[in-house]
Amino acid sequence: MMLTHDCLLKPRQFLIPRLLARWLLLSLSLALAACSGISADQTLNDSSSLVENETAPKPNFQGVTLTVLSLTPGNGITEPIINHAAYFEALTGIEIKIITAPFDLLYQEILNDFRKGLHNYHVVIVPSQWKMDYVRQGYLLNLTEWVKADSAIEWEDISLFFREYSATYDGGIYAIPLDGDILTLYYRSDILEREGITPPRTWNEYLELARRVHGQDLNNDGEADYGSCLVRTPQTNPRMLWAVASSFLQSQGTQQGAFFDRETMKPLVNNAAFAEALAIYQEAIAYGPALKGDENLSVTEMRSLFLSGRCAFTIDWGNLATLAVESNSPIKNLVGTAILPGSSQVLDRETGQLVSCDSSICPYSNDGVNHAPYAAQSGWVGTVNAALDEKTQAAAYAFLSYISQPKQSNIDVMFSKTDFNPYRISQLTNSQVWIEAGMNPQVARQYLNAIYSNFESQNIVVDLSIPQYEVYKQEILHPILIDFLNQEISVSEAMMKIESGWEKKTDELGRESQRKAYCQSLRVECN
Repeated sequence: MMLTHDCLLKPRQFLIPRLLARWLLLSLSLALAACSGISADQTLNDSSSLVENETAPKPNFQGVTLTVLSLTPGNGITEPIINHAAYFEALTGIEIKIITAPFDLLYQEILNDFRKGLHNYHVVIVPSQWKMDYVRQGYLLNLTEWVKADSAIEWEDISLFFREYSATYDGGIYAIPLDGDILTLYYRSDILEREGITPPRTWNEYLELARRVHGQDLNNDGEADYGSCLVRTPQTNPRMLWAVASSFLQSQGTQQGAFFDRETMKPLVNNAAFAEALAIYQEAIAYGPALKGDENLSVTEMRSLFLSGRCAFTIDWGNLATLAVESNSPIKNLVGTAILPGSSQVLDRETGQLVSCDSSICPYSNDGVNHAPYAAQSGWVGTVNAALDEKTQAAAYAFLSYISQPKQSNIDVMFSKTDFNPYRISQLTNSQVWIEAGMNPQVARQYLNAIYSNFESQNIVVDLSIPQYEVYKQEILHPILIDFLNQEISVSEAMMKIESGWEKKTDELGRESQRKAYCQSLRVECN
């Protein structure tokens, strides 16, 4: 992909007249009849259920060209965007151009376009973590008034967590959720039933169960299989670690945070709780495929292993249950889903030691176990360039609203070929539509209940969302973690190296500015 270099222009923000906004949104809501629901004979692999209604009133964007930047196809993010763009063009007369970039170039391509004032992209589809960097520099349109005037988007149906953390920054709505990413535990229900055990409530139970079945032939192909298959790439390795660490580090609710101390911006990576999480993670990795050096196990490879019946446990976003419905999966009806395991002990931040949960230390615990569902990446969102003319702003918001509205999004999240996961309450409250689309009734109920439990938790962990967060995780944490997993350094050495690297980066970027950004990501006031 060729990246252009040009002079910097400061983007301008145009304010839509409220009357025009209301008219456009009303027209869009009338056009919602353009999409029908899923029929009983369609499956989770069939995304052909959207059918244009020729009689529905249509907003008129004739003459408007909208350019959308998104992820390179093949990851299930851009495919539904492309499908919806075709229908939205037919509905409104707009022309939509979709430009794509690979993940490792996407962030910088957007930032370069904004900084140089090129304005090649009107809508950008990004992980919600990225919005902070763009909003703080004035590049994204504040969509608060648009959302307030838009009944068709059914904003209150979107889970409170995604409304408050994925969509909002510093009191304003700057992003429209299209996806909900919270890591979840998946397991082979037949194996647990055979062993006479229930899904693990704690990480120690997880290890015990993984240890028990590791090395057994789990899919009757004559080969030894795995107790625990966890993804290991520069992007996901830190997230898998935090899936474990979160329940040790955060017990007082979402606004407590699980990465830094809010007052000092000291990282929570050199204490007894993090040491325990590292040890658990190392053992969990040991019950998976043997990897040498910095060899990766990608998300695609992990899912292939699990869906072929070779893994007893894994951790993934919401995709795995829908992928298992595919007819060629031998475990189609054997996928169990549960919230991530928790811990009966958590970090005392004053002493750095582990303390047992009680009602004051772990107010959101369940039977003495602290669970902290980890919203890793938090989901993909749509954002609008602030430097657009009024009609293009209107078209950009209308397109994002259209994609996010229940009639479209409730179908998107059911397909294994998309990478969009549930983020609306209405997507979880009717198991029958999932069953009619091909999911086993028990699998459907467990899947929806687990995700709903994540949504309802008051102790969800917000993923790290501060400037250059990817440097903290991918450039500093990941290589140290690889050395630790390969037993080249000890727990204490790993913790000291991570702490030193993160502290140095925080000082380089400005401790106070990073602290304020961290507090804002948690929606708390900084002193």
